[in-house]
Amino acid sequence: MMKLLGSFAVVAALTTAAHAGDARELATSASFTPGILRATDAGNGFVNVSSDFDGAADAIRVSARGEVNVYGRVRAAVLLLDAFSDKPRPGIGAGLRWLDGDTKSTAYLFFKTEGFTEPEGELEALLAFEHSFGAVSASANLAYGQDPEGNERDGELALVAHVEPRVGWFVGGTARYRDALGSTKEAVVRDGFAGPTTTLTLGAFAVSLNAGVAMAETRMMPRKFGPATTLSLGAAF
Repeated sequence: MMKLLGSFAVVAALTTAAHAGDARELATSASFTPGILRATDAGNGFVNVSSDFDGAADAIRVSARGEVNVYGRVRAAVLLLDAFSDKPRPGIGAGLRWLDGDTKSTAYLFFKTEGFTEPEGELEALLAFEHSFGAVSASANLAYGQDPEGNERDGELALVAHVEPRVGWFVGGTARYRDALGSTKEAVVRDGFAGPTTTLTLGAFAVSLNAGVAMAETRMMPRKFGPATTLSLGAAF
């Protein structure tokens, strides 16, 4: 409960001094769906805080990210993974929009540290794609990350598709799969999630909820499945 209250407080603090934007415009491009980065350039920017329970890994995590348009096609992003854990992991990144046709796409490059006092970390390249199939909006993320030596690496594919049955209310499904790609230093061999998702927007604010089944496999634990939920709070500016 304290983590969820902290998430509300972070979003409120980050948007108090910001000019209100249109959360529906951002939700249309899946900005507030946990784990999915958007491909379009709607609005000036957004902040998003997610609290998720993973029954397969027996873990509760809180993470935050923000993104803002810098100039033209260039966007800047900040991340805070495992925000309330013993070792929060900050990160920074940049995005460049490079497709603007029926299929939109943005290329991102992130650096994620191991902790505030540990500059070691990993570089991650991510491609975000977006396409509409009639009333259905779909987004896909394809990511690859590794440490500078290449000893730790992983690849990830994430998908989301949704419709808007009422203005400002989105329903659909999302799926994610991550694999260590044979690296021996990664603690997690593979993990994933699949389930329905819904997002409700009101003015500059949005609430997104995922619920489904998670999978996790580590070097010390065989493959395990369990329930998983994610509550995501976001605001556009």
